[in-house]
Amino acid sequence: VNHGDLNDHNILVEPSKSAFGDAVYHVSGILDFGDMSYGYYVFEVAITIMYMMIESKSPLHVGGHVLAGFESIIPLTPVERSALFLLVCGRFCQSLVIAAHSCQLHPENKDYLMITAKTGWRRLQEMLDVGRKAVEEIWFETARSYDSGVSM
Repeated sequence: VNHGDLNDHNILVEPSKSAFGDAVYHVSGILDFGDMSYGYYVFEVAITIMYMMIESKSPLHVGGHVLAGFESIIPLTPVERSALFLLVCGRFCQSLVIAAHSCQLHPENKDYLMITAKTGWRRLQEMLDVGRKAVEEIWFETARSYDSGVSM
């Protein structure tokens, strides 16, 4: 089962203190199960990467961090990894086009509906400009860095 809409608006976190006194956060809940479906787990990873890219100060690297966390529980197959770039691009397109259409139908909800569009078009263009090979290299190297205990 895939959540289908795992983004920062649907993840609840609670702060706590680390052993060193630093603020750390842990997931305390997940909201909005309206898009749940059965399917390949790679779709969940792609959706999450896309949404995390929207908010990240390092959008091309965040995919590797998401991938590392996901694959610590469920490793993707080589075929799934090879589809990831296209799936993330596809989710960007889907979210951006549906938001634009929804704004025409419900202009009173424009602020909420256009959250993804604030940085989404720019993030998608950045991925396309950098190219699949380079983006995948960044993601996979960042994910691999967790194996060594030194995350990028």
